Amino acid sequence: MSVQGWKYYNHAVIPVAPPYVAADMQPVRSGEVWKTRGTFFARWTSNFDCGYETDWWYMIKDTPFDLQSMKSSHRYKINKGRRYFDVCVIDPKEYREELYHVQVAAFSDYPTAYRPWVDEGAFKSSIDQWSEFITFGAFFRESGELAGYALLQQKDEKWIQMIVQKVDPAYEKYQINAALVEKTLSYHEDFLSKGGIICDGERNVVHKTNFQEYLEKLFGFRKAYCNLHIVYNPEIEWIIWLLLRFRKVLASCDRMRLVHKINAVLEMDRLAHDRGIS
Repeated sequence: MSVQGWKYYNHAVIPVAPPYVAADMQPVRSGEVWKTRGTFFARWTSNFDCGYETDWWYMIKDTPFDLQSMKSSHRYKINKGRRYFDVCVIDPKEYREELYHVQVAAFSDYPTAYRPWVDEGAFKSSIDQWSEFITFGAFFRESGELAGYALLQQKDEKWIQMIVQKVDPAYEKYQINAALVEKTLSYHEDFLSKGGIICDGERNVVHKTNFQEYLEKLFGFRKAYCNLHIVYNPEIEWIIWLLLRFRKVLASCDRMRLVHKINAVLEMDRLAHDRGIS
């Protein structure tokens, strides 16, 4: 069951609209969001790009990308990526097998605490739903092999979401990530010059990654600070209160997959500082 203005994601419901649009809180106040089976909590943000530092943010790019104005060391990395890879918009249905192999290779580099398992059939079938995305493929020039991909989705006239970027770790030394991001930004040059925003997502407490810092340092992305809010399904709220009492014990067991997911929710709870509905 879907709730208007909200979508289900990993046992949570989150707003469909970009964060600069105020979330419709009525489905949360009325309890309608809990009718979606398996929903443990609702999560949303407010006060987007407030102008002062908070504990939560979106990583955004809202200025045109200018390679020539960058530090020489940063230009070197980007130009190296451009030398080794051809990056272009592709029809993902023509590259199901290659995309699957990139996905498997990328996940193989994840820590075991949150390393996903890729169901080959499900992944290849999901590509049929990628028509709503722009898919960029990075092809290694020496072999022509697809070594990475990126998906982006335009939410409205102002907001483009970076959905996912996955690369084969064997090609990272050739700056494949730089090649993909550079193409993503240059492809949307007009969009950015007209005040559009490209967003890599929110602060990540589940995956230990430096990708947002990488975007900030190399490509001029910035943190758009905001306030995080979480409210729990009344049926499981008592469990959250109980788990909060055992935070230190759970933290010591973080390498366990389920415990890692629980710790991520508890960390968001700590950062939210607000259990109510604003």
